[in-house]
Amino acid sequence: MPDRRTATARGATAGEAAGRDAEGRDAAVRFRAVQEAAECTFARRSRLVGMPAHDGPDAYAAGRAVVPELRRFAARAAADRLDGFVVELTDPAHGATVAAVARTTRLLLAGLLAADGDEAAAGLDGAGGEHWWFRACGTRWFVLAFAPAYGPDSPRHTFGSPSTFLLLQPVEAFDRHATPRGTVIPQAVREDVRDRYAAGGRPYDAALAAQEVEALKFVWPAAPGDAPVAWWHEGPLATPAAASGGVAPEAPAGGVGGAARPVAEEAAAAALHHAASPPAAWDAFGALLEAAGVLGGAAGQPVDRETVRGLVGGLAGLGLDGPFRRVGLYTARPDVVLPDGLRPAAPHGAPEEDVFRLALAAACPGEPWPAGPADGAVLADAVRVLGGRLGCRVPALAAVAALHLLRGLASADAAGHRRILRRLAWLGDPRTSDAAELMRRLTGPDDPLVRLPEPASAAPAAPVPGAVRGTDDDEEPLPLADWRRPPPAPGEERRLGGRVRAVRRHRGRTFADLSWAEETVQLALDGRPPVRVRPGDLLAVRGRGGRTRTGAPVLFVDEVLRHRPARSPRSALRGAAPAPAPSTPVVHGLRPRLAALGFLEMSSPVLAPGFYGGSSRPFTTRQAAGSRPLYLRVTTELDLVRRIAEGRTRVYEIGPSFRNEALRGGAAKEFPMLEAYAADLRMEAMADLVAGLVADVLDDPRPARWTTFDEAFAETSGVRPDDAAGLRRLADRHGGTGMARTTDPEALAQRLWRATFRYRMRGVALVHRIPGPASPFIAGEGRDARRVWLSVDGVELAEVSANERDPDRLARRLAAQFRHDPHPVHRDYRDVLEAFADGVPPCVGVGLGLTRLAGLLRPPAPRPARTRLRPDTPEEYPQP
Repeated sequence: MPDRRTATARGATAGEAAGRDAEGRDAAVRFRAVQEAAECTFARRSRLVGMPAHDGPDAYAAGRAVVPELRRFAARAAADRLDGFVVELTDPAHGATVAAVARTTRLLLAGLLAADGDEAAAGLDGAGGEHWWFRACGTRWFVLAFAPAYGPDSPRHTFGSPSTFLLLQPVEAFDRHATPRGTVIPQAVREDVRDRYAAGGRPYDAALAAQEVEALKFVWPAAPGDAPVAWWHEGPLATPAAASGGVAPEAPAGGVGGAARPVAEEAAAAALHHAASPPAAWDAFGALLEAAGVLGGAAGQPVDRETVRGLVGGLAGLGLDGPFRRVGLYTARPDVVLPDGLRPAAPHGAPEEDVFRLALAAACPGEPWPAGPADGAVLADAVRVLGGRLGCRVPALAAVAALHLLRGLASADAAGHRRILRRLAWLGDPRTSDAAELMRRLTGPDDPLVRLPEPASAAPAAPVPGAVRGTDDDEEPLPLADWRRPPPAPGEERRLGGRVRAVRRHRGRTFADLSWAEETVQLALDGRPPVRVRPGDLLAVRGRGGRTRTGAPVLFVDEVLRHRPARSPRSALRGAAPAPAPSTPVVHGLRPRLAALGFLEMSSPVLAPGFYGGSSRPFTTRQAAGSRPLYLRVTTELDLVRRIAEGRTRVYEIGPSFRNEALRGGAAKEFPMLEAYAADLRMEAMADLVAGLVADVLDDPRPARWTTFDEAFAETSGVRPDDAAGLRRLADRHGGTGMARTTDPEALAQRLWRATFRYRMRGVALVHRIPGPASPFIAGEGRDARRVWLSVDGVELAEVSANERDPDRLARRLAAQFRHDPHPVHRDYRDVLEAFADGVPPCVGVGLGLTRLAGLLRPPAPRPARTRLRPDTPEEYPQP
């Protein structure tokens, strides 16, 4: 009887090597010869994903390298109906003999389990049992080895390829293909598959396929009737030392135990040491408060009081409600070799302190962290092994890490000082319940406060196969006008854009609910070419109206105009209701005009858990319930962008923004702003709309004129910005100390403009092609940044801009800005990046200062003085 799992996995069609993309994932393609020769009934239904081939002799290392891609595959396999994952090893030694194939399989799976957080011995223990499954990345797998060791009469033959292939197939994928209803394969089908292989000259070992020990099917014997291959018995598998052929790898310089003891052995020794400690409790909160005294002035670099309050409050909110064990520290023993920077300060502490220090020692090949980098993969493996043996509670681990950083603060240089303060801020709000993840984020090269979140269910960077998508730089709005028309009659064409809310597949078609604002339409996509959409994707389509077999209205899609897959299958959906804003004459003039233009008013909280806005500082307070910091908002920009992402077309908010800046002149710390966004306008149209809105409010009939920055500068100063000598003369005449600090002509021109010449502009002007850095949230760089300034008689009222929507590019820009942030602690952009990763449609926005606009209002004409007669005289006197 043929093995139903083997038949399904090997029977993948050559034309559907699913998941292979332009990034070189070619293992599935090179496996094509095996696929084409498969005799399985289900061959035409199977779809495989490959990854780059492993060229070295180390199968254990290959297994470790597989895990990131395998996790992504497991996350998307069910949704994208993928059937198998191919691993290719090109070294001929891996598949020269059946014994070599067995050893390669054992080492590769051991490395895979170790990288996935399971010790190989535990993961492969009991492989000879009837109910054992190979489990990794949260999934049960069938595993099949194909190698040159198998001759042309074997079902595991590689047809001339010198590579060895391991095919991993999720059990769910097999069940999906077994029959239309997902039940077992009928006996007649099994016999048909067996007969096909026999007729092709590759007889199937029916007895081996029928037996119930799944692990015996991983590595096929050389010939039918040979003894099954117990590949998992070939040597100990508990540690990487055993997996590399019984020779322990050399420890990194200054690593754990000068004799290079593997982490698992260190964990066992530390566990015995802890068990011998008398019962005691560790005062985590007291230890943190004592160490935090360095923030009060003992450190070489000053720490301002606001930063100290934020850090201490964050550390107090770690959730250290205990009780926590106190043990004799294994890393404090003199016979344990550690780098000096990782030696504990006291002989006793929490078990998590040994986890922290042993894991860092294993993961830092040079200087101990934070002086040197840490290998993230090794660190995560070590934390899982040590934490599983010693016990590891995440709040206690965060407290141990904070203590380590605080103790190093006093001796840190200026750059290290800022880095430590930012890491401490992140530890106060780690947003993770996994110890390995906390350590990996803490020691990573990028600041954890500015990072693109990793989706839990899909590969973030790989494009969806078959998808037709617009570029991230495409500013053309989604087609939204047809939403305002009546539903299409049968055969009538519509162009619609929106966000996918739900997806259903039936009889070869994909049905999706496309929504925008309060409207929803059902789409029918026939899959030619296949467009794999998920909830949360942004989609623009052209199609014809019609009805389904049940009579439901549907839009039959003829063309997918644009498709931007979401990073995660959700989009930020938070309601926002219209609410009144402060009443002023300017606001009274703006509100009805904005409503007439189709803008919907929003209201966002004044107190927020985070803040965004360049290098501005917020006003900070603290929420008693939950003991977390809150900030008076700096801007409403991100809340409005989220409203656009939810499916609103035009939104605005009028309200106060708060800036806790240095006192300069009479600048207000609270000022009213109008911020607005539109998803159906280009930047130029939005700029003209805002200019018209301002003209209506000011009752100013002068038309707005478009001009470049260079033209405006030359008009007001008489010098072109590319005239370096002329700029220097202007700087000597008009500039202060700030002008003398730059030799960059563009920077000097912008400073001169800000200080003097912008006030000389007459009329209403829309200034574009502006030099200098723009906000990270604006599309484009430098003069190509998609932004426009609106100036009325020398007063810059507003900036209109097109949004940057690529979350990867946005993360890089925010990280660059963050590195030069003068305030080292507070800024946290993770929520921002998550919102953009969920998908933001093309949109343009405007920020308009209402105080400046009110200053341009013409004062009312004076009323004529009224008079009255004195009762005792005919003279008149003025009366107010």
